[in-house]
Amino acid sequence: MALGFEPVPFQGLPIVWSDCHVSSKPNSGFYHWHQCCEILVIYNGNGTVVMNNQTHQIKKGMLFVFQPFEIHKVYAKISEHCPYKRTVIHLNHLYIDQYLSSFPHRRELFDRLCYSSVIERAFDLGNDLDFFTTFVDDYERIAHTDRGSSQEEITIFMLRFLSAMEKFIPSSGTKPLLTWRKEEYSEIIMNWIETHYMESDILNKLANELHLTRSYVSRLFKKETGSNLTEYLTAKRVKVAAHLLETTSFPVETIGNKVGFQNISHFISCFKKTYQVTPLQYRLNTKKN
Repeated sequence: MALGFEPVPFQGLPIVWSDCHVSSKPNSGFYHWHQCCEILVIYNGNGTVVMNNQTHQIKKGMLFVFQPFEIHKVYAKISEHCPYKRTVIHLNHLYIDQYLSSFPHRRELFDRLCYSSVIERAFDLGNDLDFFTTFVDDYERIAHTDRGSSQEEITIFMLRFLSAMEKFIPSSGTKPLLTWRKEEYSEIIMNWIETHYMESDILNKLANELHLTRSYVSRLFKKETGSNLTEYLTAKRVKVAAHLLETTSFPVETIGNKVGFQNISHFISCFKKTYQVTPLQYRLNTKKN
């Protein structure tokens, strides 16, 4: 099972830039999260993005913003005839906030993208994709040079990006202008898990809640997200466990039980696969920092 925390190695820099790249071989993707804000711009592809308890289509012109420590998954259905082309940008939001301090309106917009729980963060750029591509390409030409890491160049890029995003994000005083669509089964499932992840016998309870069979619930989730329900549930439990290890003094076994692991050995095993350390070592490491 592939899932977990993927720390982005900023090495003191405000931005980690992945040049526009193309994948032509299948990649199943996995649930993970970073310590930073991530921007994903898609130029071509097909598949599903799971974020904020919702599923979104991968297609040309989509832009996604993943918030710090947000569980997400990018499942691209790659084939010879449909390669996956994108640019990935990781932002150290604490640095970017400082760079935008002289631009309060743009800074407020950036903070909403990074922290707001109600703002839409999946955008269909449509005909504006070419406009976005222009300033993405401009920065990409200098991204890996000394100029690329300068406050001036990063600030210019962020101002151009945030100015372009104003068209898609309503002001903080108005309600988001969203296009209503039918809620997918996977979204119903993920929202249900938000309040029931700590319980046992999840699949049976979900089947009863949805008036479907266990096997059909599993197939629906797999079809819509590209992964099985256990992967998502484990990712959710481990992420909550890490937060409890950082913020409480509960014993490791108690935390495992609180987030839904019935067996302490299974909890430790899943946690170690995610963070590469045991829960106890994770707690000790966070105390040192």
